[in-house]
Amino acid sequence: MKVLFLQSGSSGNCLYVETKHVAVLFDAGITAKQVALRLETNGYSLAKVQGVVVSHGHRDHIHYSGVYHRRLKLPIWVPRACRDWLAEREDFSPHAYRPGEILTIGNLRIETIPTPHDFPDSAAFIIDDGRNRLGVFTDLGHVFPDLEKHLSSVDALIIESNYDPEMLANGPYSPDLKERIRGPGGHLSNIEAAHCVKKWKQQYRWICLAHLSQHNNTPEVAEKTFRKVVGPGTPYIAEYYSVTRLPALD
Repeated sequence: MKVLFLQSGSSGNCLYVETKHVAVLFDAGITAKQVALRLETNGYSLAKVQGVVVSHGHRDHIHYSGVYHRRLKLPIWVPRACRDWLAEREDFSPHAYRPGEILTIGNLRIETIPTPHDFPDSAAFIIDDGRNRLGVFTDLGHVFPDLEKHLSSVDALIIESNYDPEMLANGPYSPDLKERIRGPGGHLSNIEAAHCVKKWKQQYRWICLAHLSQHNNTPEVAEKTFRKVVGPGTPYIAEYYSVTRLPALD
């Protein structure tokens, strides 16, 4: 299983996962042109992509899904809460799933996991190719009861590490937006993410910290917090507009 973050963060999200037989995009928050260029630049082919799975309806995850369908001719899977909204605005009817269901695209088994993020039917993913299990846990809301069970079942992990509490408190956002981010429907902080992975760190092939805020976090602050809580070892970090190539899972 090959994993490539094409972009991560509030300006747009798109993750590429490839196996021997199939490739899938997770989230549609960057343009089709950017997807094609970033794949080609990194030695991958858009022709192998067989579908797009969207995690939830916020703009940075779903905005270009209609374009992917029209220009790239790809089938799109979205949470059920997004289907009618897209059908009205984009003039196409995507496949709808209920978080908790299992999707199958080629040889990939995709477990969709309900999260308490503040858009209806938000989902995280466990991607299983029959040999390896990759967890993709962003936009989680808060540390919900079933999260530990899912984190304990994967071989490699992508987890949001969205903000540093001090930077958020002293930053430029409005009080309402600050409360939304740190509230029960927002995002995990660096320290929350670090505590989530600490118990299971020995079983992961690698850990990637993702969905970092451009205004309330930095890669250096996220890594420092991770090391302080989890111990030695440097996580991979998906940064804003950078393409992040993660080690293959064989």
